[in-house]
Order: sequence, then C-alpha cells, then structure tokens
Amino acid sequence: MRDYPKTVEGLTVDHVDGRLQVRLNRPDRSNALTDEIVLALIDLIEVAGSDESVRVIELRGAGRNFCSGFDLGGRGNDGAAKARAGATQRRLRWHVNRLIPTMLETQTPIVAGVQGWAVGLGMNIALASDFVVAANDARFRAPFNDAGFTPDSGATWMLPRLVGVARAKRVLLLGEVVSGAEAAEWGMIHDAVAPEDLDQSVDALVARLSGSATVSVGLTKLLVHRALTADLARHLEDEAFAIELSSRSEDFAEASRSAREKREPDFKGR
Repeated sequence: MRDYPKTVEGLTVDHVDGRLQVRLNRPDRSNALTDEIVLALIDLIEVAGSDESVRVIELRGAGRNFCSGFDLGGRGNDGAAKARAGATQRRLRWHVNRLIPTMLETQTPIVAGVQGWAVGLGMNIALASDFVVAANDARFRAPFNDAGFTPDSGATWMLPRLVGVARAKRVLLLGEVVSGAEAAEWGMIHDAVAPEDLDQSVDALVARLSGSATVSVGLTKLLVHRALTADLARHLEDEAFAIELSSRSEDFAEASRSAREKREPDFKGR
C-alpha cells in the first residue's frame, strides 16, 4: 500500500479490504469544505489511483448532511489586503478545477453516499463520483445564481450531460432543489433508497465494486469519459487499446477459468 498524504482537520480516511473510505467530517458545519480539505481530496484520489491495494473509493459525509459546499466564512477575515482582479479565477485553477477532473479521470471507481443536503461544490463532488446512492429525501441544490455568481467546479459541464439541458437549467438557473428520489428518476444519480437503507445500499455497492475485475472496470470508466469529447474513430482506437490491456490481466484469466469450472470468478483486481 502506498503512503497517503497526511490527513487534515475535517477529513477522516480509512483503508479497509480494498476500500479507501473517505469521510467529510465537519458535521457542525454540515461538512462545508475548506481549502485544506479540497487539496487533501485531490492528493488522496491521485494516490489511490495508482495504489493497487485500493479497488474502490467510498465517499461519505458525517452527520445529517453530505456537504453544504465550500465554507466561504473561512475566507476574507484575516485582515489581508484586498486581492487583485482575477484572484478567483487564479484560485480555481489549483483548487476545485483540479479536484473534479481528478475524480473523473482516476480509474478507481468512486461511490458517494448522500444524506441530507448536497449543495454547490458538495453537489458537484457527488456528481463527479461514478455512483451516487442517496436517501430519497436527500436534497441537491446549486445556489450559485441565487447568490449572484455563476456555477463552478464543473456544474455546467456535468449536469447537462447527466440530465439534459432543460433540467440542467432548472437546477442551475432557477436554483430548484432536487430530491434524491427525483435525482434518481432523472438519471442524475445511480439510485435513491429509504434513509434507513442508505448505509446498507452503499456498503453493498462498494462491496460489489471491490470484488470486481478492477482493471477492466477502470479502463471502462476511462472510455466512458473519453467518449464525451472524442470522435468515433479515435474512440474505437481507445477501445482496442483497452481490450488489449484488460485481456492481459489476471482477472481476465480468472474469468476464463471460472467459466470452464462453472463457478463464480474470484477477482483479485489485477
């Protein structure tokens, strides 16, 4: 197992049986994110992507809510001089504009379990995960325009691709709140379940992914995201390359053995 970056206040990390369990842990602030947490998440996901002992990343929030977005209250109170023009744009480049692509590009599958509110950056982190299981009464909200500024962290890129332009405008322009049940119906998330079933449902999905053919799962994720911006000819070349790699994996050989022996495959993620 690779060495992971030192964790920061408000973020807990455990490595258990192929799972990297990451928990946003500021329940008194509805798990609002700080600069330190955002940067730590980037480092964790980058390292996990090349750690062969990690087969799935599980992302949860402590307490009643998943994440209320970025903690703006922690900025601008230190008496520092006013930043020069362009400060926000420059900050985003090394901040959330690294986090969302890192989540989308890592070949390690990410499962988010959402309860309560997932707001702004919190919503976008959930949507950048490969699978979101939410409580039926969870609430997704993008309050950017209500506050007089435009969306960030990939919201205007991800939402139209997930739910279509018309519904994306309802969420992003009108600030409509989407329940977990509605999000599942729209195809915005993987599934919505009764609140009391959330932990069990997340655990079951994480267990399924941690026991899957990790090489082919990761390459398939890569193909899905590359297809969003590639032409067909290039994409078919990418598919051929992925088949070449996955067919040389140990799990591919195990799938063939298990088929001959008429048993379930025992994938090791290699």
